[in-house]
Amino acid sequence: MYRYYSKPEQKTAGLIQYSCAFLFMLFSFCYLFFLQGEILAEAQFVYSKGITSYNILIGAIIITVILQIVQWIVNISSRLPSRWYALSYFPSMLLLAMLTDINQEAIAHFSFGAWLWVAPCVLVAYVLLVIFVKKLHDEESAYRQDIKSQIYPNFIILFLMMLGVGAVPQSTDVFHYELKAERLILAKDYEGAAAVGKRSLHSSARLTQLRMYALSKQDLLAECLFDYPQYYGSQGLLDIADTSSLERFTTQDICFHLGAYCGTSIHTADRYYRLMLGDTICNQHTADYYLCSLLLDKRLPEFLRQLPRHYNLADSIAGAYDNLPRAYREALLQMGKKPYALQGKIVIGADTLATLSDREMVARFRDYTERKAEFTDATERINRTHREYGNTYWWYYDFSHLAKGELQQANTNPSNPHE
Repeated sequence: MYRYYSKPEQKTAGLIQYSCAFLFMLFSFCYLFFLQGEILAEAQFVYSKGITSYNILIGAIIITVILQIVQWIVNISSRLPSRWYALSYFPSMLLLAMLTDINQEAIAHFSFGAWLWVAPCVLVAYVLLVIFVKKLHDEESAYRQDIKSQIYPNFIILFLMMLGVGAVPQSTDVFHYELKAERLILAKDYEGAAAVGKRSLHSSARLTQLRMYALSKQDLLAECLFDYPQYYGSQGLLDIADTSSLERFTTQDICFHLGAYCGTSIHTADRYYRLMLGDTICNQHTADYYLCSLLLDKRLPEFLRQLPRHYNLADSIAGAYDNLPRAYREALLQMGKKPYALQGKIVIGADTLATLSDREMVARFRDYTERKAEFTDATERINRTHREYGNTYWWYYDFSHLAKGELQQANTNPSNPHE
C-alpha cells in the first residue's frame, strides 16, 4: 500500500504512514471484536430476519480492512502533508462511529437517526479543514523539522478520533451483557454465559432469564440462584408475556428446555408451571424453575408444600434435607422458628423436619441475624449486610424489595462478588 522511501524526509513520511496504519487497525479490530461485536451480531440477525449470521472475528477483520482501504483512497485524493497525515483517517473513523452507533431502539426500528444530517455536515467541515491545512502548510519547512514534530501531531489526532468514536455508542453495558450471554448460550457455553457481567449489580429481566437458563442447563439453578442480583422476582426466570421476535434466543427456547413450548392460551408462568408439573413430560428443570419462582415471589408456605413433591424427603433417606440445593436449605432456615434455626434445626409449626449438618451455613445464618441487628440506619443495614450476605436467600427475603436503587448507587466494594 505504501512505497519505500530512501530520502530522510521520505523515510519519516513512511514511518508516519505505517505507524498510523498499525494504530488504526489495532484500534478498529479491538473495538469491533471486544466491544461492539455482540451488538453488530444482533443487528445483522434482526435486519436479515435470521437469514444470515455475523461472525465476530471475521467481521472485525473484514470491516477493519475495508476502513483501511477507505483511508488509502482518501489519502491518495487529499495528499495531506505528513504532519497532518492522520486526518486522512477521519472518514474511516466516521464510518466506524456510524456503524457502531446501534442501540435497542435502532435495532427494533432501523434508522440512521441524526446521522442523516450530521454525517454530511461533518464531511463538508472535514473537506474545508483539509483545504485549509494544505494551504497553510509549508512543505519545505515541514521537512526541516525533526521527526518528533512530525509524528506527535499525527498520534494526537488519531487518539482524539479514537476517543470520539468510543464516545458515540449509546447502548448500555447491560444490553451488551444480554447479547454476549445469548451468543454463548447458542454456542452451548453455559458456564461462560452464566459468568457474563456477574460482578455487576446492574441487570435486566432478560439478562436474568438468560443467566438462570444457563444455570439450569448446568443443574445449578437452585444452588446458585442468589449468586446474581434478583430484581424481577419470578419474571427473572420466565416471562411468558415476552413474545419478542428480535432475539436469537427466546422465551419459547426456555419452555422447550422445561419440556414443551408454551401455547398462546397460557398467559402466566405460574399457569405454565402447573400444567407442566401435571404432565408426564415434566422434568426436574421444570420443578426447580417452579420452586425457585416461589422463592423469588416469597411464597414460602406454597414452597414448603411443593418441595416434597419434587424432592424425596422421607425420613428413611439419610441426609435428605442436607442434599437439597443451597437456596432451598436457606429458605427452610428462613421459614423455621428462629431459636431453633439458629442451631440448625428446621422447626416449622409443631414439626421438626430436620437438623442440618452444614455447620458453615448455620453459622453464617447466625452471623447474618446478628449482623443485621447492629445497624439502626436502614440504608447502611441494607448495604453492609449485602456485602457479606447478598448471595443468600435470607438477605433477599429481608431486603430485596427495598434495596435495588440503593445498591446500584453503592457499588463501592470491589471484593464483593456481586459488584
